Amino acid sequence: MDPLFNIELPDLMKIQAQTLYTMNTQQRLTGINEPEGGLAPALFIGMTSAGLLPYYHEHLPPELMVELASDAKLPLDIPKLLGTIEAYKPVKQLWMGPAFVFREKWDKWHSRVQLIDHHHTFLLEEHFPGLIGRLHAKAPVVAYVIEDFAVAVCCSARTSELGAEASLHTVPAYRGHGYGVEAVKCWQYHVQESGRIPLYSTSWDNLPSQQVARKLGLYQYGMDFSITTLS
Repeated sequence: MDPLFNIELPDLMKIQAQTLYTMNTQQRLTGINEPEGGLAPALFIGMTSAGLLPYYHEHLPPELMVELASDAKLPLDIPKLLGTIEAYKPVKQLWMGPAFVFREKWDKWHSRVQLIDHHHTFLLEEHFPGLIGRLHAKAPVVAYVIEDFAVAVCCSARTSELGAEASLHTVPAYRGHGYGVEAVKCWQYHVQESGRIPLYSTSWDNLPSQQVARKLGLYQYGMDFSITTLS
């Protein structure tokens, strides 16, 4: 089955990058696209079958960016990229993982799934109190509800004009029952109703998150790679 969105792969990866990070007019990374901000990677590479799409932190020296650009090719020489950046600043984190998009627009989900608005924040008090004051920033916020409290929540980790990145959390005692899958179905529906593309990405070592993607039949259109320095 073809992906739902008739968008070229490089353009889809560009939308994801612009959803994950804030950028300046030169398309250099300036921060994490969240209200509280955060340090953007020194290097982000979005990989698809159509090629690589590299982005660089705005503070990288021009000569370092040129050196990294020459090495941003397949197959990635990760030790070389790490060594190049380590010579500039100590590396804090290396990230790699699949990037997915939805094949279809789900319009049905379990009856226990509920869109959370300001009138229903009491459902978050037991397990997700940190979301109560962030409904607008994380909208849409969707929960699988059991006995008047949310046990799985899917919301928008980051949002841009064209896309929204899913953030899924299930209370440990309630994992393995498909509650998260049902919450994601409802979340993506409301994201699409807002005119945005729902995106889902994770790391290679997050097997439960990848299992959710498989259960939803998501289409892996690419892979994310990033290196973040200490400061």
